Amino acid sequence: MEQLERLRRAEAALATAESTEDAARELVDHAIALLAARSAVVLIEGSGETIRVSGGDPDAVYLDGSRMRLLEAGGLPVGSIAVGPREGGAPYTSLDERILDALGEAISSSLDRLALFDQVRREQSTLQDVLSSSSDGIFSSGPDHRIRAWNPAMERITGLSPRGALREQCCSVFRPVDGEGRALVGAACPGRNGRHVDALPVRIVTASGEERWLACTWSPMNDGGSVVVARDVTAQKRVEDQKADFLATVSHELRTPLTPILGFLDTLLREDERFTPDDRRRVYRLMLQQGKRLDRLVKDLLVATSLDDPEGLHQPEVLEWPEIATGVVEQFRRQDPTRELRVTVRKGVTRVLADRQRAEHVLANLLDNALKYTPAGTPVQMIVEREDDAVVTVVEDRGTGIAPEDRQLVFERFTRLGDHLTREQGGAGLGLYIARRLVEGMGGRIEVGQSRGGGAAFRFTLPGAPVRTTKAAPRTRRAQPLRSRK
Repeated sequence: MEQLERLRRAEAALATAESTEDAARELVDHAIALLAARSAVVLIEGSGETIRVSGGDPDAVYLDGSRMRLLEAGGLPVGSIAVGPREGGAPYTSLDERILDALGEAISSSLDRLALFDQVRREQSTLQDVLSSSSDGIFSSGPDHRIRAWNPAMERITGLSPRGALREQCCSVFRPVDGEGRALVGAACPGRNGRHVDALPVRIVTASGEERWLACTWSPMNDGGSVVVARDVTAQKRVEDQKADFLATVSHELRTPLTPILGFLDTLLREDERFTPDDRRRVYRLMLQQGKRLDRLVKDLLVATSLDDPEGLHQPEVLEWPEIATGVVEQFRRQDPTRELRVTVRKGVTRVLADRQRAEHVLANLLDNALKYTPAGTPVQMIVEREDDAVVTVVEDRGTGIAPEDRQLVFERFTRLGDHLTREQGGAGLGLYIARRLVEGMGGRIEVGQSRGGGAAFRFTLPGAPVRTTKAAPRTRRAQPLRSRK
């Protein structure tokens, strides 16, 4: 009875072993104690390592009277246990043989359990690696809708660490809102209906107060919880909004010149109307003005499209920049003699290395932008000066100016400040974007600040061309008149 009780303790110890080495140690100790053996050696091979544990005199297992059993895990041999002769030379009885078999079966069950535990642990480690390295935000909630997992991408998207998210109510941390501005909490939370919800667009406010748009997928779990995969689509949403605003703006901008042109043409074709030559010239002048506006819009659209292809973007040549700048200003003066345009060229400004057509386009876009926002009767100033190896051109207006937080935004494509239906000035939001791309393509830079008159001051640079030097002509001796010989 005492031996059976000790066998039960041995089986219990093997069943609770936390590692393969611990199980081998328990087996050696209990085998020696139960069988009164002089020694025991356990050899186990598995999961890339070999474990050998011995007790007593290891060499005794090779003597006559020793016993050995194969150990299995998952139905496959993974090792063995060998016990040396018994103390005093007594032979092993049939009960001893059954005890050794029982110990082998007990450690085999323990090895099966440990192998399964190692597999689960490896799978958990792999899953953790996947969650940690995923660029998509992933979190899970339990049946009580409290968060129980929060991956690093979720922290990056929301600005909330796992410490602040775990064990909190999902909706109180995530705070999703649908496209109509309705909070997806309580019964409206997609994670509470027990159904799969795919790529639902939601809006959240991060811990820093920033608004972000996410495409979220809710997947129910067997225990009543759910897993949420959140992909940050803020940039995509911003582009879609810009495109929608751009289409609305372009539609409005195209209709604005076309409407009067079509109206004038319809009026001119009416037989019951009589026009004097002065009336016709006035109408033609207005039609030409609107036609030029339409032409500028189409050109901006074509240039903006071509900027996506870097080929042929920049064909530099040496340009006399003061002549180019004053030439563009003169074109604007001729188009509208009522507007005052001033040009100041500092000393030392000569040549730049740039693409003529694109450099003129930059000047035209900046002057057109300045005239739009400068009240009638106030001047637009252009200043050209030298700065180290570059030539700097500044276009200043006396309009409302641009807020510091919007000064980088105005150079983005399709960007117009304010609502497209209530803006006082027209435009497709491409002029400043084109100017920036062209300037950067020619090796310069562009920025905007505040002018001395309180408006906007756009400042851009172009690389200066090396000063051309000419060699002095060789001095020649003055020709002497021929003298007659005497």
